[in-house]
Amino acid sequence: MKKLITAVLALAMILGLMISSASACTSIYVGSALTDDGSAIFGRSEDMSNSMNKLFFSIPAGAHKAGELYVGCYGFTWTFTHDSYACTGLSDDNGAGVDYECPDCGETHAHTPYQAAGTNEKGLTVTCTESLGASAAIKGVDPSTDEGIEEAELTTVLLSEAGSAKEALSLFFSILDSVGSNSGSGIFIADPYETWYVENLSGHQYIAVKLTSDLVMVQPNMSIIGLIDLDDTDNVIASPGIFEVAKQAGTFVGDEEANVINFVMSYVGSSSANPRMVNALDYLDPAYAGATSETIDPAASYLISNLDVNGNIVPMYTGISLSKVFTVEDVQNFYHVDQIGKAGNLDTHLFQTYAKDGVTSTVEWLAMNDTMLSVFVPYYPMLTTEVAPSYGVSTPTAVFSQDVPESGVYYATSKRMRVDGEVKMVDGYVKLPDAWADSFYWAVDALSNSVLPGGLAEDKFEEAKTALYAKQAEVNAAFADMKAAVAADPDNAAKIATDWSKGVASDVQQFIVGLTNQYLAK
Repeated sequence: MKKLITAVLALAMILGLMISSASACTSIYVGSALTDDGSAIFGRSEDMSNSMNKLFFSIPAGAHKAGELYVGCYGFTWTFTHDSYACTGLSDDNGAGVDYECPDCGETHAHTPYQAAGTNEKGLTVTCTESLGASAAIKGVDPSTDEGIEEAELTTVLLSEAGSAKEALSLFFSILDSVGSNSGSGIFIADPYETWYVENLSGHQYIAVKLTSDLVMVQPNMSIIGLIDLDDTDNVIASPGIFEVAKQAGTFVGDEEANVINFVMSYVGSSSANPRMVNALDYLDPAYAGATSETIDPAASYLISNLDVNGNIVPMYTGISLSKVFTVEDVQNFYHVDQIGKAGNLDTHLFQTYAKDGVTSTVEWLAMNDTMLSVFVPYYPMLTTEVAPSYGVSTPTAVFSQDVPESGVYYATSKRMRVDGEVKMVDGYVKLPDAWADSFYWAVDALSNSVLPGGLAEDKFEEAKTALYAKQAEVNAAFADMKAAVAADPDNAAKIATDWSKGVASDVQQFIVGLTNQYLAK
């Protein structure tokens, strides 16, 4: 099949760039008191680049053995203290299709690059790689460390080792206190009973806040932890040097005597809303209709705090107020918002946690690639023993060329390249792997790059969205039947849940392939 997929050049210039990992991710949390079924819902889009393969697995218990040395991408190593727990997990593609070469570090040793998110058999959920960073002044005092843990390997280590949110927090902070961090992140660490949000912005400094049932937060690669009283020890964990590093850097904002720090101002220095935050607030809260970054007050809107106007400790809050009780569909639709759902998404994962014991206390929803043109498939991760084969298709990388490919599926784009000693934007084409129709990721990628506005006509773009959103509604409705079947036959719950999710994922992937082929044929 030979087809030129034309995209809007100005848009494609942005989408086609190889940008730093997770540099445009967007996280959300909606507390259990604000949802229709009493679940806490949280997750994020993992963004990096257009046309870069992402894989999804069910990882069996014991994939890592006690005493095994894990070597990450950038210098961090870990010796497992026990055989690893079973979990779900995502990974950048370092499989057979690329001769086991990691796209992040270029190495071929066995590791799980950018596992990104998952839930283990104990009910621990972790989602990482929401990249953050501190100010230059902070980094000058507490720089990242070469041997420190990187967001690329954090999910792997925590899901393998820890059995609860508290265990994972303790393990993570012990690593930061010792070898430190290779990069800054915003991280969810949760179990069915509690959800913590962590920001580690420099080599060894961090702060974690326990999220409340009536809180809504959004984090689009921005530090959002504001004024925090560290005396609230049931709901706040902070690094021992959090004041001292900021004081040495000359950036401390707060009241040391009262044990209060404005974390974002001390460690970043600013907190104005980026475009994704503006669009997110516009979707979530009617008060921000038509708002701009200049008109939004961070402290009054999206920064997390546990202090009221009188300086009293109160439950964690932000100023975001939902217009209604939210459903999981409302959170799915959040990832259809402009600049949040886009071709740069590698995947988007959502988790629903219910405050109860048992293997159905967590639901994982996964959409591959461009969330604007994908479908979330639900899983009971603690029951899932295998996933649809289309999630695990390792392929050669998409190839950029200045010449028009002679065959296959490809699209026009531009790439930043060094030419004659200068960095320039170079026009060319990206050719998708020949096995694109076998892969969930590449099927959505092919669709995304064929129906971007300006590629095909705008009406075709809207037509594709309408078809996919109808498919999403179908999947959401059918999930109720799977939940009922699992509840009715607990002895066969793992098989029922696994087979159902595998079948739905295969059906959705083939639906997307069929839709894509319709456009490619025109």
